[in-house]
Amino acid sequence: MRFLLADDHGLFREGIKLIFEKLQPGIEVFEAETLSETETLLAANAKYDLILLDLKMPGGTGMSSVQRIVEIAKGQPVVVMSGAYRRADVLTCIENGAFGFIPKTLGGQAMINAINLVLNGEKYIPSVICSTEPEEDLEDTSDDSLFEELTTREREVLKHLVEGHSNKVIANILDLQEVTVRAHLKGVFRKLNVSSRTQAVGLALRKGFKA
Repeated sequence: MRFLLADDHGLFREGIKLIFEKLQPGIEVFEAETLSETETLLAANAKYDLILLDLKMPGGTGMSSVQRIVEIAKGQPVVVMSGAYRRADVLTCIENGAFGFIPKTLGGQAMINAINLVLNGEKYIPSVICSTEPEEDLEDTSDDSLFEELTTREREVLKHLVEGHSNKVIANILDLQEVTVRAHLKGVFRKLNVSSRTQAVGLALRKGFKA
């Protein structure tokens, strides 16, 4: 596997590489210290299984940097990392195409779980974001009326989706078949007028959804 690790702190990169070794020995890690170096590595048409990007890279301007890297990556999974962040930052990164947002404060095993989730095609959103109240600076406010049409089971599935769980994990938690979870998700998407997991999660977080 090939990972691109973009962060300007050398000690942090060394720590992440140790976590990678626990994830799967022999992972090939390419490093970048600036946004420019990150763009250069991506522009070389190399393919990466995962791109870990610090939210505040030298030469970048936060969210615009995320948009830029997601665009250059052309579908390769980009996961944003940050030590200090707001709830709105997480939502914006996901809406701009990031496959996840990993707090740098996560423990080693939690980070491995988050990376595995992304490698399996899912999104990772830190649970602390799901459990906090909407921030005052967010334009949207809590509005549970949007979710009134959801059945009890659909609300349960959406809750676990917001927590970052894959369909397989949701099926295990709710004692359902995975195909049944997918069917419930289709109902959720239709009733919320969204077309993807990312849009459903973003809407649920912005509107303060509670199961």
